Amino acid sequence: SHNFAVHNGKTFVPVYVTENMVGHKLGEFAPTRIFRQHGGIGKK
Repeated sequence: SHNFAVHNGKTFVPVYVTENMVGHKLGEFAPTRIFRQHGGIGKK
């Protein structure tokens, strides 16, 4: 197991690689988008 810093387009995200991650690309484990909830209370 190793540590890598993967760039997500804005910052470097630390990724801890385990055995079951072998064969995948490192970018799959660095989220690029942040979900902001839709709507909310009183937003009609």
